[in-house]
Amino acid sequence: MALLIIVACKQQPAYERLVEEELQKEVRYDSLFLGYKFGMSKKDFFQHSWKLNQEHVVKGNAQVIYEFDDLASTAQMVFYPDFHNNRIYRMPAEISYKSWAPWNPELSADSLLVDLVDFYRKKYGDGFIKAKLPDIERMSWVKVDGNRRIAVYPEDNRKVRVEFLDLTTQQMLDNKQDK
Repeated sequence: MALLIIVACKQQPAYERLVEEELQKEVRYDSLFLGYKFGMSKKDFFQHSWKLNQEHVVKGNAQVIYEFDDLASTAQMVFYPDFHNNRIYRMPAEISYKSWAPWNPELSADSLLVDLVDFYRKKYGDGFIKAKLPDIERMSWVKVDGNRRIAVYPEDNRKVRVEFLDLTTQQMLDNKQDK
């Protein structure tokens, strides 16, 4: 019986094992970026965005736009959260170098992906693995800490998508759909 469990665990994809291990820790990491966090209400999100807008940190209307210089070239991040029960549970963002052009391969999504994974490693720590995520269905660089998943993957030749996801909320939503 023990051998069967060991074989079953080894056959489970590394990503699924990682999620299972992290969720079992029952540790929450709600911090995202720029003061945004999982569980923030829509009202708090808009108030915080307004404050950052007044401070000239972000701009935008229907989406929030943030420019940062922490990469090989200035990049622009466009984001807007997904809410469940009026609370942030997913924060997808599209990032591209501002100077991207089809004839400028050093500013393509492939280069940006490497740059962003290094950036997020410095910010959130080591532990990124390359895995095919079931909900995204493409190879991604992913890090899971407790409830927080960070996935980084190319969207197209210009953009990289970064997605912060509260796995506990997503798991609850998945369980509701299965019933």
